[in-house]
Amino acid sequence: MDVQWFSYNTTGTATIYPTNITLNTTAAKHFENAYATLIGYETQEKSLLIKAVNKDDVEKGLYKDYNLYKIAIKPSYGRITGKAVIDNLCKYHPLNFEEANSYKVECEWNDKNRTLAVFLERKVK
Repeated sequence: MDVQWFSYNTTGTATIYPTNITLNTTAAKHFENAYATLIGYETQEKSLLIKAVNKDDVEKGLYKDYNLYKIAIKPSYGRITGKAVIDNLCKYHPLNFEEANSYKVECEWNDKNRTLAVFLERKVK
């Protein structure tokens, strides 16, 4: 008997909507202990970067409150809400929400930098 067993998909994905970014369980697990996030755009890879920030670093004054975005972690997803985040992203990377309701893309965690790279050109079907 020749059997190929199916593995659980451990690919991180992010879905970008006009008002929020939703992370699947694989991507969201890296933010379970995060107090907040920093969000930026990396031009070379054309990726959105989401950095996990802990409460101690905020209390030390390493980050300004107006640069931080809250992340809600639920049992099956994580979500960063804010139309301003998406509007800022659209200044750097074209997303047309009149053509598509959302964009589902691959993402990958970087332990060293504590960042999730959301690869905007690696669409998931």
